[in-house]
Amino acid sequence: MTFLFLYRKSAVQSDQPSQADVQAGYMRWKSWMAKYTAEIIEQPPARSGPKPGGATAVCRGDAVSDGQYSEGKEIVAGWSFIEAESLARAVEIAKEVPMFASVEIIEIATF
Repeated sequence: MTFLFLYRKSAVQSDQPSQADVQAGYMRWKSWMAKYTAEIIEQPPARSGPKPGGATAVCRGDAVSDGQYSEGKEIVAGWSFIEAESLARAVEIAKEVPMFASVEIIEIATF
């Protein structure tokens, strides 16, 4: 089964990590990536992800609205595609993800 992991971080400025915390988190991230190298089937390049302050939009039918919304508590900071035998296994892997406020897990269908 293939799952999309969306890594989310807080949009609240006071929740942002210090530079030292970012460096330590990056080392934990690299360890997590090494541990699950067999399960991670696609990963964006290092230091990629949504551009801070970059263009965003939400399309629903004919309506298009600007994003990001102040009421949003967390924003997408990155993603990975993970191969796991079950949702339960994907959850186990996600629980070990360092550095992010939360991980959204979405099962991907193949047609």
